[in-house]
Amino acid sequence: MKDFKIDEEDKMKTGFRVPEGYFDVFTERMMTQIAEQPEPKVLPLYRHMPVWFSAAAAFILLLGAGWFFMLNNQKTAQPDDVTIENYLVYNSNVSTYDLTQQLNEQDIKQLESSLTINDDAVEDYLLDENIYE
Repeated sequence: MKDFKIDEEDKMKTGFRVPEGYFDVFTERMMTQIAEQPEPKVLPLYRHMPVWFSAAAAFILLLGAGWFFMLNNQKTAQPDDVTIENYLVYNSNVSTYDLTQQLNEQDIKQLESSLTINDDAVEDYLLDENIYE
């Protein structure tokens, strides 16, 4: 591609021509066209109550949805050990045999170390349970 030097080459013609005397009367014609157009009607926002009502309804809806999700995301309180134990004792079909099958040696040693057995409790148990029959 050859170099293009704008000052040395012939000027290119755009192909557009302005009619004779166009800019002489341009300002008068433009001003008459502007004067002929009617004034635009300006509507104040306070007269459009549906816009305000819909904006207020959307705001209330967002507040309500946020409040609903905030209440649903609160964590529920966990039951304490006594409640869980009472539930397992009275509402469970799990027998003591089933529970002992799930214990390993370490669990059994930990239970033995935490139990305190006195002789009176053992004698009372043996007296109440007719083990001789």
